[in-house]
Amino acid sequence: MPRILVIDDDKDFRHYMVTLLERAGYEVLTLQDSGRAKVMLAAESVDAVVTDLYMPNADGIEIVDVVRESAPMVPVIGVSGSSRGGRDPCIEAMKALGAKAVLTKSLNVDAFLTVLRDAIQAARQGHPTSRAEPPNSGRGFQ
Repeated sequence: MPRILVIDDDKDFRHYMVTLLERAGYEVLTLQDSGRAKVMLAAESVDAVVTDLYMPNADGIEIVDVVRESAPMVPVIGVSGSSRGGRDPCIEAMKALGAKAVLTKSLNVDAFLTVLRDAIQAARQGHPTSRAEPPNSGRGFQ
């Protein structure tokens, strides 16, 4: 069973992600901020990281850096509740650093699960930098 690390400061969204991912057949670990991400990645084997872009102590860019340093084959998927519109510099930077996808809340569940599955599959085949492109689903993707 693939293991997913979810990092989000919003308790309700973490709970939502745990429920969604467990129902989809994943084992889920959670963190409320990035403070323990490096320790968690060193201690636990995970198949993917799903992270919020904007948290009080870190942003998605820092999470991508931590994952690339600690577990370079593990894909990162960013999720943002930001309504900044236009070109969000954090989203652009996360993509440039190798995030597989950056999605917006509220998620298109089917598209999210497809991106996650494809990112894990690509990583298992040894493609750490290949991006899982979201299907043309319209809403919910940056």
